[in-house]
Amino acid sequence: MTNGEDAKMDTTRSVALMAMLALAAAGANAQSQKIRQVQARQEAELAKDVERTNKTCASGLEVKFDWRAVPADALEKFSAEGYCDALLEGVRRICVDQPGRNAVKEQIKRIVCGFGSERAISLKDGALDYKINFNSVNDSDFVYAYLTNNL
Repeated sequence: MTNGEDAKMDTTRSVALMAMLALAAAGANAQSQKIRQVQARQEAELAKDVERTNKTCASGLEVKFDWRAVPADALEKFSAEGYCDALLEGVRRICVDQPGRNAVKEQIKRIVCGFGSERAISLKDGALDYKINFNSVNDSDFVYAYLTNNL
């Protein structure tokens, strides 16, 4: 090959590589857009759950998702909102009477639903932190038992 042919071949390879990278970036962008849409829908549903919980508990709880550790494929298979609402169901069960409502209002100010390799819950400085594990069952019972023993 001549130097001109080598240069032409290198240019062709560079253009092909740039096209492949652009397609990969477009695919990744479309995937991240889809994930953001799923997260937005889940957060909108969670807002309804929080409203119901605040009404039941006569409280002003702030609840949010911490999306940082969510397993990549989990949002297509599971409802993070459903698992977080199971947490809120446990809270609502505590609020069935005035002492329960008082305990929730006094000791829980905000709730964060995150993701972990194991289901976990902790209450510290007014923050209830709940780690969702998509393989867990009876989450509202788990939360209710924890709150019964820790409020």
